[in-house]
Amino acid sequence: VECKVVMVFFHYCVLSNYFWLFIEGLYLFTLLVETFFPERRYFYWYTIIGWGTPTICVVIWAVLRLHFDDIGCWDMNDNAGIWWVIKGPVLASIMINFVLFIGIIIILVQKLQSPDIGGNESSIYL
Repeated sequence: VECKVVMVFFHYCVLSNYFWLFIEGLYLFTLLVETFFPERRYFYWYTIIGWGTPTICVVIWAVLRLHFDDIGCWDMNDNAGIWWVIKGPVLASIMINFVLFIGIIIILVQKLQSPDIGGNESSIYL
């Protein structure tokens, strides 16, 4: 039983890591897109996504694992369907982060090339 609890905690930590990385990208994207951004406006949702989504995924995975694939220490993932409960959200987080990354780069390039901000003047660096 202890080994299974450790594996559940391990998967929770991995999922939380990916989802907080996603939140960081989302936060940066929101900072660049919105002109007036109250810092606490999305804090509740960021917390729910960052901690809540991994919790839900790991609980679903543990229940499915307990009922359909309760063999050994749960360190081997022979049932691909159950394993996608963990892999799917990680993959989705990585893909959305990539889209956010491309969006952030496009926004930054547009802001750097905009004549309104004086980005082409060398005098702003003196």
